[in-house]
Amino acid sequence: MSELYIPGNEFDLSGGDDVRQNNVCVAQETLDVQAPDVPQEETSANALVYSLLRGRAADRKRPEAGDNQDAKLFRLLSLSELEQAIVNISYYYNVRNLVPESALGSFQISGLEDAGLHYNPETFTIEGVPNHLGTFQLTISFNIKGSPFSKLMNLKVITLWKYVDPPADLPFPKANSDSAALIVDMYRMRGLKNVAAASVRGRSHAYDGKPRDDDFRLSFHEATGWYMCVVSDGAGSARYSREGSRVLVEQMESVFSDVFSSSSFSSEVLRAVETYAQDCDDNAFIRNCTEIMVKPLKTALDRTIACFEETAGSVEGARLYDFSTTCLLSVFRRCPRGWIVFTYNVGDGAIAMINDHEGYAAILCNPDEGRYFGETRFVTTEGVCSEDNIRRRILVNYVRDFDALILMTDGVSDPKFESDRNLHDSRRWLDFYRELAGEVSLYGCNDELREQLMKYLEFWSIGNHDDRTLAVVF
Repeated sequence: MSELYIPGNEFDLSGGDDVRQNNVCVAQETLDVQAPDVPQEETSANALVYSLLRGRAADRKRPEAGDNQDAKLFRLLSLSELEQAIVNISYYYNVRNLVPESALGSFQISGLEDAGLHYNPETFTIEGVPNHLGTFQLTISFNIKGSPFSKLMNLKVITLWKYVDPPADLPFPKANSDSAALIVDMYRMRGLKNVAAASVRGRSHAYDGKPRDDDFRLSFHEATGWYMCVVSDGAGSARYSREGSRVLVEQMESVFSDVFSSSSFSSEVLRAVETYAQDCDDNAFIRNCTEIMVKPLKTALDRTIACFEETAGSVEGARLYDFSTTCLLSVFRRCPRGWIVFTYNVGDGAIAMINDHEGYAAILCNPDEGRYFGETRFVTTEGVCSEDNIRRRILVNYVRDFDALILMTDGVSDPKFESDRNLHDSRRWLDFYRELAGEVSLYGCNDELREQLMKYLEFWSIGNHDDRTLAVVF
């Protein structure tokens, strides 16, 4: 019977009738391997190692106890890959397990950067957080007995997550991801804004084969210059919330498309802006603009609830709560002296305006919770659709300009801000914007804008694997 070598951190060279490696008992017998030929182009050090293998095979013995250098070289030649890594999980491998102590000072390894890892020569460790899946080819090299030695090895980066598609017969199907971009002012020559959004299914939903519950819509009315952005997060506890979020964003888009086409809406807003420019009465301006927005919001929410009730009536066992979803909405346009920005929200998530040039950011919503910890409100919550409640949730801002207007569901806000207190921290928003701008080129002429935004939403955060939706006005 041939001796079987089980890869481990070290050879057990203590002798005896058997050797235990990784809790596997291995018969202590002679080694039966074919002696490799030394290629002509091999260096003297490579030849030395190959001759070591050939000599051991000829002697039908393993390296003697205490012959640590020979043992490690012998093991190195038998290995084709390093210990596998898990994507987005810290990786640590001590090179002392791989090469003799005398070679550590000259040890080098290339190819780690592609996997998101690096070699620390001070601790002789390969470490980091791998950020890509796949098999990566590495080249290790070191000097042994005064001559260079090199070898190719593989490193596999795997994932523990499963990505399971929802059942094909699931009611109200939805794509696992979506993205869109409104390039209104490609080269920023007209003083207008561009908009991009992306939505991805969370890892927890993908693991369980559940659909994406988030949704969004973007629109721009060329004739009047009005923009509309809305994102929605379907309640995880509601059976058909994926349909609820879809219905809500479609109704918002439909209602405001009609509103933007109406000359009365624009004229009322512009009249309020002109009055404000003359009397500078903040309270009157906010009160007037709020009243202008109440009616279209009431219409959109009432139509949304009516659709929920109609659909519930046609689905056995369904009820209104099954379509519960949040709402984050912004309606805005350029005016003669700046930008008028309306925002409205029900539930968690966040809306914020960024002015990076002036080092300022402000949250433009009031993320609301329910009566209990971790509970939030939805458009189906009793009383939310009343005019008084709608009025309290509308915020009005009139600004000279801004660098970005950002809307995000809690799948983004929870891992990035962690608490309501941080959501109100201007510095945290500036840090977030700069991080985002470092990953996504926020330019209208960027052909990869949507893909970059989708990729950004794949960021890793321990314990945060909900659906993620992000809309950015820039």
